[in-house]
Amino acid sequence: PAVAVAAATFHTLVLNRNGRLFTFGLGKGGRLGTGDESHRPLPTRIMGPLTKRVVASIAAAENHSLCSTADGAVFAWGSNRFGQLGMPSSQGQHSSKLSPRRVEDLKHSFVVAVAAGDRHSIALTKLGEVYAWGDN
Repeated sequence: PAVAVAAATFHTLVLNRNGRLFTFGLGKGGRLGTGDESHRPLPTRIMGPLTKRVVASIAAAENHSLCSTADGAVFAWGSNRFGQLGMPSSQGQHSSKLSPRRVEDLKHSFVVAVAAGDRHSIALTKLGEVYAWGDN
């Protein structure tokens, strides 16, 4: 059974009670996180670095998505046109990511919730700290 849903203009994320993340919709720019830009009319599990992790919170925006995991990590994928994936320029800051990538700047924080706007992302830590990145 599903425990959380995040819907955006072109795609939807669904989190099940086992912490597995599924996606469906239009794949342009990698917004689905499935490793390619193919459209998915039916829920498809997001794998890659999330395969063995338990997803705890999810967020979807028009062209990107993100999640936090039970161990406090944050992953993002899709368009990074406005820096909303939190990727440093050495990783191709303005390029899209077709699969989830860890937001390394938050690796020393335990994130419990995420949110996404069209051009930015937000993370809330266990200590009550709020981080924002992208065009905010």
